[in-house]
Amino acid sequence: MSNFRIFELPITIDRKTYNSVFYPNNKYHEIPTHLVNKFICKNSINCPIDSSKYRYDYGIKFKSNNIQISLVHKQKYEGTSVYDFDLSEVILVSYSAQGEILSKKSVAKDNDGWISSIRITSDKIWVQQLKVLEFNKPELSCEIEIKEYKINQKGIIENTHTEPIKSGFVVWNEEIKDFTLKQVKAH
Repeated sequence: MSNFRIFELPITIDRKTYNSVFYPNNKYHEIPTHLVNKFICKNSINCPIDSSKYRYDYGIKFKSNNIQISLVHKQKYEGTSVYDFDLSEVILVSYSAQGEILSKKSVAKDNDGWISSIRITSDKIWVQQLKVLEFNKPELSCEIEIKEYKINQKGIIENTHTEPIKSGFVVWNEEIKDFTLKQVKAH
């Protein structure tokens, strides 16, 4: 845990702040495979650790209900579609005082097909996940899903609210050199 940087809440992690959270000084800080196996992927079949296909990086840590929480960056190199090739994921992990994993959840994805925004406060984690549905147009249609998570007194990450998926459009914003959400409508 000493390799995770302490951040004060609230914090927003989006395309503007992602690099400052996971790549301070423009360098990633990779978690060694033996530590990934012991402290991130222990007893999990949904947490591959093949270092030729995946990399796990230190991110930030904070406390919630006296539970230690970390945000880990997972990078997948290979893939078969725009949605899983070169995929970045943010994994939320809660730990006991003894360093045992209490709960773990992949909360956000980013690459050419996914755009996320995470807002963490002292009482909740809010995630907006966009799935881009078309490419190479001035306006790209997308699906928008919003979820809220809380970490209970036992350190379990709970999905406390999921909004119905909405439709929208993202457009390239030349000023900020990134996509912005232009329009949202209910399905």
